[in-house]
Amino acid sequence: MSKPIITNQSIKRVPLADMVAQSGYQRPTNPKQVLSITSKFDESQLGILTVSHRDGKYHTIDGAHRSHALRNLGYTHAVCIVLTGLTYGQEAELFSRQNHDKRMLKPYDLFKSGLEAGDELTVTINNIVKSNGFQVGSSGKKNYYRITAIQALYAIVANYGFSVLDDTLCLIASTWPGLTKATQSESLLGVAEFIHRYGMVDFADRLREKCMVIWYYYEEEMRNRSSSAVSTSPRKRFCRLLVEQYNVGLASRSKKRLPWED
Repeated sequence: MSKPIITNQSIKRVPLADMVAQSGYQRPTNPKQVLSITSKFDESQLGILTVSHRDGKYHTIDGAHRSHALRNLGYTHAVCIVLTGLTYGQEAELFSRQNHDKRMLKPYDLFKSGLEAGDELTVTINNIVKSNGFQVGSSGKKNYYRITAIQALYAIVANYGFSVLDDTLCLIASTWPGLTKATQSESLLGVAEFIHRYGMVDFADRLREKCMVIWYYYEEEMRNRSSSAVSTSPRKRFCRLLVEQYNVGLASRSKKRLPWED
């Protein structure tokens, strides 16, 4: 029986430029697998990558193909479990163990352990969620106030930072109070993308009554999407629908109309 590997860990937003995605103990990167992840990309299903911080670089232990896909899609950061204190040999052993037993922690289990450990990223996300009247919870019966799309929360912070997460939850709370769909992954990511692009504008005033219409069009698009639309991420698809509904009723030359660029 092998000895346990002793290491410190935290959850951090890591620059992809500082991540080494290929090591001698790993299989060569499969371009077809990277393409598959890229073409069917969904932030809510991305998971959290595992890296070892050694010699000033973040060596990927789990998530090499996902990190390549993120680069292909123009991402600059990823949320990772960061391990410190490992040697190259210990990284290789840990890689072997993880691939032998692929049972992964569920997002809520990882979130709870981060809170218990006082992980700064997780604690800050939790504080933002609570300050806007929500709570982070495990999957189960859908509940507007219990956010189970934990990966989406991490993804928003990784892409845009804490302030956009705060604004996203604030807008959702003031725009669609009580509507369960409003706190699902696609809504969270789409509203975050909207804020990143356009700011707060008069979001609530123009979109308060349109959540279900937006969801209807989103679900229709997902059912009927063509192969050319597959590479567009859910957050961009949902954001585009937000923009379209925002512009409804505005004259074509109105300065209030929002532009859209994919």
